[in-house]
Amino acid sequence: MKGLLILLLSLSWAGASHAVESSRDMRFQHYTLALIWQPGACMVHARLAGPACDLRISGGVSSRQWSLHGLWPSIPDALSRQGIAPPTWWRNGCYFFPSQQAIPAARSCQNPVLDLQPTVRAQLDLAMPAARSGLDRHEYYKHAACYGFKQNSFFRRALNLLKVVNANAFTAFMRRHRGRVVNRATLRQAFRKDFSLLSSQALELRCSTQPGNGRQDVLVQAWMTLRADRIKEFPAPESFMSGRRGNCAEWIFIAR
Repeated sequence: MKGLLILLLSLSWAGASHAVESSRDMRFQHYTLALIWQPGACMVHARLAGPACDLRISGGVSSRQWSLHGLWPSIPDALSRQGIAPPTWWRNGCYFFPSQQAIPAARSCQNPVLDLQPTVRAQLDLAMPAARSGLDRHEYYKHAACYGFKQNSFFRRALNLLKVVNANAFTAFMRRHRGRVVNRATLRQAFRKDFSLLSSQALELRCSTQPGNGRQDVLVQAWMTLRADRIKEFPAPESFMSGRRGNCAEWIFIAR
């Protein structure tokens, strides 16, 4: 099917009926580029990190740069106009709609296998370690399928964005500070400076707790908010926009 899916979808939600009537209704305002710091994920978030943690070495690629979690379009404009709250979309994504292909409500390996070109498959397996446990399927069917994005082009875009981030001095900052505790403001300042931004409001830092020792400062993810209408210009400053604040405390541990 060319372009975006032509949708005639309705859903009863909290006693109301919501309909999306055309591909134009699937327009949205921004993407969230969700990146994983794999050493931190292996410490505190095994499901997100995937089975690759057992094979990871401290000097390996996934220990020296960001890995891909996903690329998430924001809530469709039509649903926003109908009063659907963004948190509802964050929880449900494309599963909000009745599926045309019986996509299961559960995620990961219960979703259909992706039909990716060999080059895209190889790049994605390297960039997304948890693809081995079905994260790639979850990301596509929850965050992309209902927008009509083709599988190969969607993941090529996400991989290209990741490549740009990993080539940036911000990732070099992360690499230099592996195994250390850094000030949150210092980390955000590095992001602002290295992407030539006026502020760091496009960056959301996500931390978690290490089981067993009470450590609550482990950096697991970085989410970048990018304008949908300027995504092709990334990493130009105009492609960024303000996002959410994140949950990391003042001091952050960057695992190695």
